[in-house]
Amino acid sequence: MYRGILIGLKYVSDTVRGFFVRNASGTEIKVFDTEGNIYVGSSGIGNGTISGTTKSAIKVTPVPSVATTSINAHKLVTIGDETGNTAYGFGDVAKPTTGLMASFGRTAIATGTQTDTGLDVRVINKLVNTGVNAIQGAYIKAKNYADSTVGSLIGLFVEAVADGTVTNGAVGIKIGSDGSALKEDIIFSNGLGIFCSTAAITANSTATTLPAGTMGITSNGTGVGKLFVSDGSKWQFMAVS
Repeated sequence: MYRGILIGLKYVSDTVRGFFVRNASGTEIKVFDTEGNIYVGSSGIGNGTISGTTKSAIKVTPVPSVATTSINAHKLVTIGDETGNTAYGFGDVAKPTTGLMASFGRTAIATGTQTDTGLDVRVINKLVNTGVNAIQGAYIKAKNYADSTVGSLIGLFVEAVADGTVTNGAVGIKIGSDGSALKEDIIFSNGLGIFCSTAAITANSTATTLPAGTMGITSNGTGVGKLFVSDGSKWQFMAVS
């Protein structure tokens, strides 16, 4: 495994005390002082960094990726086991355990139209790749190994709590794009999915290449309010039996 930063190592010297991480070349880099503050002089890590018009409380600059025969994966930040297969002895037997938590709130009243985001993860590609590679914004796995027991196994739990006033209403999950066309909005484990269109859909006339059984809806005046299903070549009205 290749690591830009490996978090989880603690090093204390008799002369220079603090918390250190080890970079890809094996060099120990001071990250926190003894009070837990970000050490500004650490290589590749910035405290209160301003880039253009964006300010970051903590900024990690990755080591450039290079092709190496002994490397099978590249990771910017690793917390815990970098292979993803080791369950470390962490947590309390009678208390909930969290691997990574980010929590923040405004101290200044929002007066403009903007969105505060708890987690912003982006994968950006600007290359013409020749291999059959895929890009995904996030990968979340909850795995219970063979011969292990757990009460429930949930891959993803999303909760929107609207105890106070929500002017436009609370939404559990919102799916969108930057204006580019989506093949499907959701794909399920059986390969079928849901396609949300803005184009006209006419039963037994509008063509589609989506797998037979894929559901479709549209916001267009032609087809709005109706449920469609792909037969493999055209959209048909969904049957109710």
